[in-house]
Amino acid sequence: MYTNNVARVLWNGIASKSCVENGVREGGIISPILFCVYLDGLLVQLRNSGIGCHIGNFFVGALAYADDLALLTPSASAMRTLLKICDDYSAIFNSI
Repeated sequence: MYTNNVARVLWNGIASKSCVENGVREGGIISPILFCVYLDGLLVQLRNSGIGCHIGNFFVGALAYADDLALLTPSASAMRTLLKICDDYSAIFNSI
């Protein structure tokens, strides 16, 4: 059900090359569960990095809701570090 999926943009009757080759189906019953399973490991890595915003002892550097993720950092360099963690994490799963 989730293998060999691609997404294309259709503009004026012309389809683009595939631009998304993995992910979960929008509106699929099991999609939120699969996304949460995938995202949990990333959120743990982001929290364990110690980088990002904190309120007291609570890490609020990565806020996730539904299929959205917001990264909060006090500086541009900290944001680049969190984005690198996200990029590395996605590269692992893109190669599977």
